[in-house]
Amino acid sequence: METYRGIATTLMNSRIDYPSVNARKGVLLNAGSEIEISHAIKGEMYRSTDIWYVLTNHTFVWSGTIHTPQSVPFIEKKLLITADDIGIVQEIDEGAKMALYNKWINSVAILVNGKTESNLTELYEFLKNNCSKSSDIPLIDTTHLGLHFTMTSGEPVANPADVGLLLDDKGCFKKFTKFNKDYEADQYVHQIILEFQAQYDKFKSVFKREPDHLTSHHDVLTFNRPLFHFMNEWSDKRNIPIRNHKFLPSGKRFWYDTLVLRNVDLPSISRMNDWKNDFGTKAYGPEHTFVAHYGPLPPLAVVDYNKQVRKKKKILKEGILDFLLSKDQVREIVIHLIKSENRRQRDLIKEHQSLLDLYSGIDIKYFDGRVAEYLSLKNNNPIKLSPWIAFLPCSQQAVT
Repeated sequence: METYRGIATTLMNSRIDYPSVNARKGVLLNAGSEIEISHAIKGEMYRSTDIWYVLTNHTFVWSGTIHTPQSVPFIEKKLLITADDIGIVQEIDEGAKMALYNKWINSVAILVNGKTESNLTELYEFLKNNCSKSSDIPLIDTTHLGLHFTMTSGEPVANPADVGLLLDDKGCFKKFTKFNKDYEADQYVHQIILEFQAQYDKFKSVFKREPDHLTSHHDVLTFNRPLFHFMNEWSDKRNIPIRNHKFLPSGKRFWYDTLVLRNVDLPSISRMNDWKNDFGTKAYGPEHTFVAHYGPLPPLAVVDYNKQVRKKKKILKEGILDFLLSKDQVREIVIHLIKSENRRQRDLIKEHQSLLDLYSGIDIKYFDGRVAEYLSLKNNNPIKLSPWIAFLPCSQQAVT
């Protein structure tokens, strides 16, 4: 990885955690000290410039006191912050609406296979008729609306007779824990693509535009080579970004493999990288997907909300620091939230028990974790406290 030489022109401190003169002090640099620079980013405006250098020792220095014999590449940092699983549960949707209004997030991943379209049409009307705080631009024009394809929750949008291999005896999609090597067979892949097309068409019908990105519930489109190939090829043809399979932390893949999916050879990130190289498809959208905000894993309950919220804020802060230090230009942060006055897991389960009959596949045992994620964004949001990182702009595509 290429680095760049810099020389301090005066006595100065490097900074830790973020690019600001108010950040913690790092190493004291004397005039004439040589430093090794990774790249330049936007930071706090100080005197005449807001350009800061990221050093290879993971600290920041203000560029105004550094002489560089060669040009240092500037990376403009953009975030896509996506709330998953929108469109089914009213309280989850309300949490997303509040988060969009307050500029905590700028993206939603939408499930379109509920029993009715009421949640979807309500979301569409909300986005058309409301702006985020201190803005006069409708949210429909600033929000990334993504299709959250599912074949592991709810019922099919396609004719059930055409996708029978994917369904249980109640006509619902089989749980993702039932995923196995059969799903690599041509007849399974064919039915998955039929269902995908049906959900894609429904998305366009409701929201009057192409999806801004594609994700999949439980990341099922990354579970085997044929599905991974289909997803990448579809993205390539339409120039629509897909969620990057390069998860941070990468251990997300390990936990799926060892704890849940026993009947499938779940591909590692490295193997998916090889597949993508084999396919020759292009890369769109974020370079990595940050998923560390999720937890605790169900059925573990949140006992101390203050502690859990502090932990989640710390994780977000660490994730933002890692993004600034990296050479990624765009990164996605995945959020699972719900707006609820209930806190105890058992109360949330009782409140949403009927969901088990209306829509299978969303784990109500994690709703207390969703509450904690919502609360971690509500006050002293580490993302909003990082003004040098901008939201990824939304570029809509007309329905084709």
